[in-house]
Amino acid sequence: MVLGHVSLPTGPSNFKEMRDFYVAVLKPIGYGVYMEKDGNFCGMGPKRGSPDFWLHCGGEDFTRVDATASPDENLKSRGRSHVAFNAASRRQVDEWYRAAVKAGGIPNGEPGERDYVKGYYAAYVLDPLGNNIEMVHWSPWWLTAINAAPTYGSVVVGAVLGYFAQQYFSG
Repeated sequence: MVLGHVSLPTGPSNFKEMRDFYVAVLKPIGYGVYMEKDGNFCGMGPKRGSPDFWLHCGGEDFTRVDATASPDENLKSRGRSHVAFNAASRRQVDEWYRAAVKAGGIPNGEPGERDYVKGYYAAYVLDPLGNNIEMVHWSPWWLTAINAAPTYGSVVVGAVLGYFAQQYFSG
């Protein structure tokens, strides 16, 4: 089963700041605002797709992250959510991390390969409310092969059909 979307609560007074943060942070992976209403909710998603990341102001206001505290202290005192986005490449992870820190994200893990599983390349920041946001590019050899197979198969089939078409129409 594929996850449809995720929605993070911001509290009314933090909504605009959180919206602006995520608009800047998700731009490097091609996300934009899909729909929003009166500062109550905002749905974001890729240009060619549906909104899969939402913010909503419901609930009470939340304590902001303490920029002077360590990421561990912020996570312990807040216990917020962890949301991971898929990147198309390691380079996109690096670009996202720089954009996230520039937008005010608190570094919580510089870009690099993690020891969770071979090929897992990720970076982490805390958003203004202390949610742990991750950007990951994972490309195990078998997934790379599966993704490339249709391309290579199309090339072979196209070459064979092209050869026979040339033989048929040339003479």
